Amino acid sequence: MPASAAALSHHDTLVDFRELTIEASTEISRLVMHAISLVESDELIAIDLMKKASILLRPSASSEPETRRRSSTGGLAPWQVNRVKKYIEENLSLAISLDELAQLIRLSTSYFSAAFKVSFDMSPHNYIVSRRVEHAKRRMANSRDSLSEIALDCGLSDQAHLSRIFRRATGTTPSAWRRFSVSQDVALRT
Repeated sequence: MPASAAALSHHDTLVDFRELTIEASTEISRLVMHAISLVESDELIAIDLMKKASILLRPSASSEPETRRRSSTGGLAPWQVNRVKKYIEENLSLAISLDELAQLIRLSTSYFSAAFKVSFDMSPHNYIVSRRVEHAKRRMANSRDSLSEIALDCGLSDQAHLSRIFRRATGTTPSAWRRFSVSQDVALRT
């Protein structure tokens, strides 16, 4: 069998290109263009580059069942995921350290960090920030508390800190989000 025929497998499936991230599509394009430039001079390297591009085109691991993904990639066990989630939700108003989370499920800090990223598709810090932003949204939608009070309740140092992380996560400020949320709520009631 020629080397070019071995590059594709019978396991290859069609890909929904709308699900690709910008970074992945840029990397795939780079790999394919490099492979095309090398196809006549070094076919084996070109095939290797195409294989790397095809790996990036495979359906994401998030579509696989949690247990299969964890066992093949080194994520957290389901009980560990549940314990970490529960701890974070119950302690959003406090400082939460990586060491605390790792000790909670009896792992070293470095292993915990890597396994967390596999299981949650983001770092522990980014996950905690996203949970704090969601908590802030709930508080803003369901209370008239000041943004300073909400910031403290979300474990943030002050209103400016809340504004920075909220804008980074949502693209808008907390006060603008609250105004929009209230106007949507009023529109739904009428």
